Amino acid sequence: MKAATAAVTVTRGGSDGVRGGVALQQAIRVETTIDIGRAAGDVFGYVTTPALWHTWHPATVSVQDVPSRPLTTGETMRELITVAGRRNEAAWTVVACDAPLRWEIATDTASGSAHIVYRIVANDRGCRFHRTLDYRSKGRFWRLLDGNLTRWILTRQSARALRNLRAVMEGKW
Repeated sequence: MKAATAAVTVTRGGSDGVRGGVALQQAIRVETTIDIGRAAGDVFGYVTTPALWHTWHPATVSVQDVPSRPLTTGETMRELITVAGRRNEAAWTVVACDAPLRWEIATDTASGSAHIVYRIVANDRGCRFHRTLDYRSKGRFWRLLDGNLTRWILTRQSARALRNLRAVMEGKW
């Protein structure tokens, strides 16, 4: 049995310009990938249902104003998030949806901007789930931390989230 690990790649300047209507000049990018022993459609349906995020993503405290189903382009939700000791509310908008392959969301809050892309590819063991997070904090102090402390925290949190997702999807939770 393969160990429950997630591959993580971090780059700086991952998303200059505008993504999903969100300005992310000199953003930090965290990419995380994991193989999951479930069909791509099952994983897509689960990860694109924000009402279920708290079951696998450690940053999600709660999600509000959202139905218990996958969201499609143009739909929105509010998420209460805890990251790096900061508790924030983000209003996310689905900016692209190509079920069961790709889903994108974006937010722009007083604390920062973010753009997340989920890509899912079927493979012989089920599917490969790839999550890309581009983020940029607002405020001089927090921006100073983006490239080191915040990136370190988000890298570990993202890897943990994907390990949690695999455990939930494979019934090992």
